Amino acid sequence: MEGSTLPAPEREAAAARVGNWLKRALRRLRVEPDEGGGSVSDPAPPSDVIASARRGIRRHVALIIAFSASINLLYLAPSLYMLQVYDRVLPTGAMMTLLLISLVMLVALFVMAQLDGLRARLLARASLRIERLAGRAVMEEALAARRGAPGAAPPAGMRELDLVRQAISSPATIGLLDLPWTPLFIFVCFVLHFWIGVAATVGALLIFAIALLNERASRKALTSLAGKTAQFYSAHDTDLQAAESIRALGLESALLDRRLRLREAQTDAQTDAAFVGADFSAATKVVRLLLQSAALGLGAWLAVERQISAGGIIAAAILTARAFAPVEQVVGGWRQVAMGYAAFKSLRAVFDNAKPREPRTPLPAPAGRIQLEGVSAGPPGAQNIALYNISFTAQPGEVIGIVGPSGAGKTTLARVLANAATPRTGAMRVDGARYVDWDAKALARFIGYLPQRVDLFDGTVGDNISRFAREEGYGLEEIGPKVVEAAQLAGAHELILALPNGYETVLGQNGAGISPGQAQRIALARALYNAPSIIVLDEPNAHLDSDGEAALLVALQACRERGAVCFVIAHRTGVLGVVDKVLVLNKGQMVEYGPRDNVLASLQQRNKPATPTKPEGAR
Repeated sequence: MEGSTLPAPEREAAAARVGNWLKRALRRLRVEPDEGGGSVSDPAPPSDVIASARRGIRRHVALIIAFSASINLLYLAPSLYMLQVYDRVLPTGAMMTLLLISLVMLVALFVMAQLDGLRARLLARASLRIERLAGRAVMEEALAARRGAPGAAPPAGMRELDLVRQAISSPATIGLLDLPWTPLFIFVCFVLHFWIGVAATVGALLIFAIALLNERASRKALTSLAGKTAQFYSAHDTDLQAAESIRALGLESALLDRRLRLREAQTDAQTDAAFVGADFSAATKVVRLLLQSAALGLGAWLAVERQISAGGIIAAAILTARAFAPVEQVVGGWRQVAMGYAAFKSLRAVFDNAKPREPRTPLPAPAGRIQLEGVSAGPPGAQNIALYNISFTAQPGEVIGIVGPSGAGKTTLARVLANAATPRTGAMRVDGARYVDWDAKALARFIGYLPQRVDLFDGTVGDNISRFAREEGYGLEEIGPKVVEAAQLAGAHELILALPNGYETVLGQNGAGISPGQAQRIALARALYNAPSIIVLDEPNAHLDSDGEAALLVALQACRERGAVCFVIAHRTGVLGVVDKVLVLNKGQMVEYGPRDNVLASLQQRNKPATPTKPEGAR
C-alpha cells in the first residue's frame, strides 16, 4: 500500500546499502585486496611463501567447502523427488503435488548448478591467488638455487607452480571435495533399507580399494615421468641456445640422437603413467556400473518382497551412483593431482632449503675501498676450491689488473668482487662493511659488472643498459641521459644509433640480433651505468676491436678520475697500460700484488730463462 512505501531518501539509502553489500560479496568471490588481506600484487616473503599462500586462500577454501556441502545436500533432491513421484503421485494421481514437487526440484537443480559453477570459479580464483602471492618468490628462489648450482638439474620453479595451480582447479580436486560426503549418501541408503546400505558400503570400499591401488601403481611412474621431463627440457633448452655452435661443430646429428633417447625415455614414462591411469579408470567405471546395476536389482527384489516402495528402487540407484561418482572422478584425474602434489613438495623443498633473508639496515653509499680478508671460493655448484686465502686492499681511484694463466681463479675472484658469489671462507668488505651486511639489491646499485659470458636480456638496448630501471618505476626522462652517458663512455653510442631503432632496438634472449662485439660494448655500458663505485670487468676486451679497446681505456681513465675502484681481468696486455696495480694469480693463490711496473718487472725477471753457467775449468 501507499502508506507503507518508504520515503525517497530512505529508499535511496536502502538501495545504497544493498549495493554496497553486493559489491563486498562480489569482492570476496574475486581476489581483490581488502582490509587485512594484503594486496595481491605484493609478493609473499620468500621465507614464508608456503604459509602465506595458504593464508591467502583460506577464505576461498572456506567458501569452497561450504558450497560443496550445499551441492551434496542438493544432490538428494532427485532421490526425494523420485520417492514422492512413485509413492504419492502415482497412487493418488495428485497432479498439483506433482507440479509443486517438480517446481521444487527445478529450483534445487538450478541452485545446485549455480553453486557448482561458483565452486569451480573459486577453485580457479584460488589458483590465481596462489600465482600472485607466490609467483615472484618462486622465481626468486629458483634463480638463487640456480646461482648456487648452475650445472645441476633445474630447480623447482614456475613449471612446478603451474602444475600445482592446474591440480587445484582440476576435476579430480572437485571429486576430492565431494568424497567426504559419500558417507551421507550411504547413510541415506541405510535409511531406505539395511541391505541397500550394505551394498552401498561394500561398493564404496571396493572402489576405494581400486583408488588406493591406482595411487600405489602410478606413484613410481609419475615420479619417473617428472624426473625425465625435467631432464629432457633442460637439455633441449641448452641445445637451442647453442644452435649455431651445434651446426658449426657438426654436432646436430649426434645431439639429436642423444636427445631423442631422452625423449624416448620421457615418452615411455608418460605412456606407462597413462596406461596405468587408463586401466584403473576403466576398472573403476566398470565396477561402478556393475554396482549401480546391482543396487537397482537389489532394490527391485526388495520392492517385490514389499520391503521398499517402487520409488525406493530409483532412489537407491541414484544414491549409490552419487556415492561412487566422486571416487571415479578422483581415479580418472589422479595423475594431475599426483603431479601437482609432487610439484608442491618440490617447491616446499626449495623454500625449506632457502637461506633466510634478514632485512638489512641501509648503509651509506660506498666510496669504494675494497678489502679481501682470507677469501676462499670455488666455482658455482662445485666442491673444489678455486681461490685460497686471498687478502689484499684496493683504494678508490685505483685500477687493478688481475692476470694469471687459465684456471688460476680469475673469474671466480671477479664473481666474488662483484657479489655474484659468496666466499666460502673469509670476508669481502667495502668501506669496512662486509658484503653480507648489505642488502644485495642495494649493493648492486654501486657495482658495475661485466661478466666473462655476456648476458643480455629480452628488451630494448636502453633497458639492458639501465638494468631495466623502468620496471622499477623510474621515468625515461630520468634514466635516458644516464643511459646515453654510459654508452658514450663505453664507446657504444655510435654503434647503438646505427641499430634499426637505436636505443629502442629490441634484443632477443642472450642479445640475439647483434654481434658479440656489439653485445660486449653494450654490456660494458651497462657496467658503467649510473657511475658505480666498484667496477669489475672480466675480459672486457675479448671481443673488441682496436677502436673498442681504445674506448675501454678511456672509460677506465674516466672511472679512475671520478674515484671509482676498477678491477680488470685481461689475457690481452693492451689494457695493462692503464692499470695502477697488478694482482697475479696462479693455481688459486695470490702470487704477487703491487704497483704495475714493479709486478711486471718481477714477472719478466721470473720468466727470463736462466743464463747457463760454464763448468769449472772450462775456457
